[in-house]
Amino acid sequence: MAFLYNLLQTLLLILFLPLWGILLVVNERFRKGLLERLGISEVFKEPMQGPSIWVHAASLGEVKVSEPICGELAERFQRYELVFSASTPVGKKQAKVLIKKAKKVFLLPLDFVWAVCPVVRKCRPEFFLVAETELWPNLFFCLRRRGVRIALFNGRISDRSFKRYKIFRFFFRHVLRCVELFLVQTEEDAKRMVALGARSDRVHVTGNVKFDAPFTPMNAAKARRLRVTLHLKEGEFVWVAGSIHPEEFPILIDAFQELKKSFPRIKWIVIPRHLYALPQFEEILRSRELPFSVWNGKGSLSEPWDILLVNALGQLVRLYQLGVVAFVGGSLAPIGGHNPLEPLRYGVPTIFGPKMENFREIREITLKEAVAFEVSDANELSTLLSRLLGDPKWRGQVREKSFQMFEKYRGATKRSIQQLEEWVEKNSILYKGG
Repeated sequence: MAFLYNLLQTLLLILFLPLWGILLVVNERFRKGLLERLGISEVFKEPMQGPSIWVHAASLGEVKVSEPICGELAERFQRYELVFSASTPVGKKQAKVLIKKAKKVFLLPLDFVWAVCPVVRKCRPEFFLVAETELWPNLFFCLRRRGVRIALFNGRISDRSFKRYKIFRFFFRHVLRCVELFLVQTEEDAKRMVALGARSDRVHVTGNVKFDAPFTPMNAAKARRLRVTLHLKEGEFVWVAGSIHPEEFPILIDAFQELKKSFPRIKWIVIPRHLYALPQFEEILRSRELPFSVWNGKGSLSEPWDILLVNALGQLVRLYQLGVVAFVGGSLAPIGGHNPLEPLRYGVPTIFGPKMENFREIREITLKEAVAFEVSDANELSTLLSRLLGDPKWRGQVREKSFQMFEKYRGATKRSIQQLEEWVEKNSILYKGG
């Protein structure tokens, strides 16, 4: 199977080589970190002093999920060095801040055998842990050939991914058989893993660690300072739309314009999912002849605004706390949704669209607990926003229910850490016999 996979990779590489050459010339994002993705990086110049535990997370959300697990494993198994990889530059940047005990932090190489296997040799892992469902065939095959034990934590398989994996089950069952331990979010995820070829005795339901997100609220003084920074006046309501994609932005604009008729003092903060897409947001607003401001996350705004585009990383949690209500993006366009627990962690009533395949369980729980609400178009969104803005008692009830929900569903991180520690201790070369 590995031979066929690599043969297909080689053919596609040759076929698309001219296109990739053009992208290298014209697209700075494509060039950024390319050498590291090919396994060439300064981070590997300093050799490892001993065997390692290697943890991988895709991007920002998965890095945050991995933080407490990395901290506990590094503390418990100090004879191992900790290395950490991410799939995106944003994830890598965040990991350098959060994963403090990692000796090396780097971008995961592209899944070519000639790129991943040298990195595996340099990292010297005895254990490889991957957050959620990052299935990289060559990486997994290379790890297993070297006797590295693989575990997956906070695992999930979205509806879309499950359909794709089922088509190629004959191949992915070989990939999944490389994994010794699956810690998954729900019973449905467990069933899907087994259906795709995972051994049932290796699959365990531990819950969703996103319910264990840290609670770091702004105090009243910090909230006031942030409002002053953003030139927000007393009595001005804020609607925060986070992780927004350009494809769904026009729908949100329609809702905002309708909302403005009933609530003329409403302010709208828009946080794009990807900062490189900011020019698209600006162009859409200009085409609608709507004035807007842009905040870079540092200086203070000196002019009043109705629509504020945020051109800065790391502001999402702070800004959600300013909101009277939040909308979580990637859910009105066929993206699969983003994490609604981020605003709900602070008791902010949260709205999303119907396309939440990547957060299937969280969608069901938040709707059942009546702390989040689903809309399908601009009319439904503006109507719901009007109701929430006009009913402070309802918002207060949602806030209390939200806090109760987190208490009810927390604990997955502790369960995951316990299982991973037992697994490492049982299989460790360094810790056998104590």
